Amino acid sequence: MKTEEILDKAALALGEHFDNVQIMVTWMEGGITKSCCRGVGNWHARQGIAHEFINMDIAQENARQIASELKEPPDDWKTA
Repeated sequence: MKTEEILDKAALALGEHFDNVQIMVTWMEGGITKSCCRGVGNWHARQGIAHEFINMDIAQENARQIASELKEPPDDWKTA
């Protein structure tokens, strides 16, 4: 079964239970990364959920980098 057929079947099966489904996959073939996307349901909702996924990942990465740069505050940082 081709990748597209597998994803179409999975998207349709999931689409029976959810308003929208967006599947994004990658795989290596001959040293080259290939990808395929399939989805069902409201196109605008699928776009929105994909953007949310990307933005959350960026925010989490930024938070990790900021946290790694922060040092413990000095003992006297807070005054009575």
